[in-house]
Amino acid sequence: MYRGVVSVRKVSVLAANLPRGSAVGVRLGGGSAVTEEVEAAWLVENALYRIAHGQAGGKGKAPEMRDYPLGVLEMAKKQDYAVSRAEAFRRKHHASN
Repeated sequence: MYRGVVSVRKVSVLAANLPRGSAVGVRLGGGSAVTEEVEAAWLVENALYRIAHGQAGGKGKAPEMRDYPLGVLEMAKKQDYAVSRAEAFRRKHHASN
């Protein structure tokens, strides 16, 4: 792209059509982070859990599907949030002592 061999449009089309489960998809998270095979296995797993739940009397909360993995940005946001909450907790309890 920088040498003018490939256009910006071509690079954007290639990036937009990367397969599910690619390194970029894993980094972004969500549905693009897992392959279709993995998602199909999750559906089978969930169906088996629901059958077992029903045969056990169906009491309690029914099993839910797995969540898609978080991307790097979401994980960083969660980490930053946890760190800021911990710092606020330390300041609050350190100031009261």
